[in-house]
Amino acid sequence: MTTPPDPDHAPLFHVVAPVPLTPVERLLALADLYTQHNDRIDLLFSGHAHPAPDAYMSSAHRLEREALACIKDVRQQHLPAIEPVAGAVVRLKQTAYLTSGATRYLTAAQQALPSQDAEDARPDPHRGFGQYIRLARELTALAPLAIVESASHIAHRLSARARNSSTVTGLDAAQHNALLEVARGHITVAEQHGHRVHGHTTTVTAEVLRHLEAQDLVTRQPASTPPHFPGGVPRDRVRLTALGISTLSAVIDAPLHVSLPARCPSPVPAAANATRAHR
Repeated sequence: MTTPPDPDHAPLFHVVAPVPLTPVERLLALADLYTQHNDRIDLLFSGHAHPAPDAYMSSAHRLEREALACIKDVRQQHLPAIEPVAGAVVRLKQTAYLTSGATRYLTAAQQALPSQDAEDARPDPHRGFGQYIRLARELTALAPLAIVESASHIAHRLSARARNSSTVTGLDAAQHNALLEVARGHITVAEQHGHRVHGHTTTVTAEVLRHLEAQDLVTRQPASTPPHFPGGVPRDRVRLTALGISTLSAVIDAPLHVSLPARCPSPVPAAANATRAHR
């Protein structure tokens, strides 16, 4: 019998992913969970969310458990203990340990929760409640990137069956790169001054993003990240869909290349044909 969810302890986020997950798919889903967790804390500091240290603490606990479960899942694949696979597993362990530290800071934040009258004020990142939340946020800041990079190294040593659970259509270099950036938690969209895509250091065009949305590989979570500038409106986080997770898991370690149409057989030079005809 399934226990109904407790509305007072509802998770901060959910992830849409196929079941059962392969090891690489599970890692990509984990990266997405970290991105959602970080976004909710960022909304708090931007004044677009109410303090909820108990919810943040519960989500950090969940992240830590899932990170450890992913490590166990990878170990069960009996991969060779060579670089860069060994380093990828170490990075996943570090992510779990850092998340444990974030949970402790969030527990301290719960005890330092401001008074009811101060709940609507932005937390001070250098004092009390706000300082604990900031320190916790710093510990999980690079988790999505570390997990996606680890997943890429691990995928390189896995069989196709252990990488993804769906048939993958061709992706060009721009689409492949965009899926990676989405998985890393690097892509948001703002509509305040027209459709604008915001990334980190890699450019993802609106046209590529619209194509991925049309293919049901990515989706947008409205108003889930802070404004790009003070006084602005929250941006939409771009996330992988279930199909996007499965698709990227199959090509995550593939070299960035533009897919080309099938080549026609090369014509035989006329001079060569003439030579053979006279033999």
